[in-house]
Amino acid sequence: MQSRKDSGFSLIEVMITSLIFAVGLLGIVALQGIAKKSLTDTDKQVQASFLARTALEELRADTSWINPSSSFSDTQDEIITDILANAVRSASINNMALCRNITGTGSKIVTFAVSWQIQNTANSSGVANGAACGIRIDPAVSNRRQVVLTSLISEAI
Repeated sequence: MQSRKDSGFSLIEVMITSLIFAVGLLGIVALQGIAKKSLTDTDKQVQASFLARTALEELRADTSWINPSSSFSDTQDEIITDILANAVRSASINNMALCRNITGTGSKIVTFAVSWQIQNTANSSGVANGAACGIRIDPAVSNRRQVVLTSLISEAI
């Protein structure tokens, strides 16, 4: 005959097992939140990279802005603005800011920076067009992230 002491689990063993199981489940739940935030950040990076690449390809496809002819009344900046209208609209729809900086004579060095607000942070304004475009954003100071793309574009031969 077995004694009652030797059969089954004691209450303390069940409580300890339940506690270990609960701590493990809490860790898994916390990891899901971190994974979701990381996925959101990665999705924004992919969208920003695609947007910058698209804007660059639009400028490469239409090189009339490099040396605008005298027959056009539009300035170089107006031509570029017209070419990039769709990219700017796409950035706005995705809550991103697209800026550009174009330097050089003949061949042009083109820099596109696409910035966006970090999820669940206070609003801050986007980067405006101009010479500050593509300058590193310090994550400790700013609640924005950015993707910067720089390329050399020359007139087609």
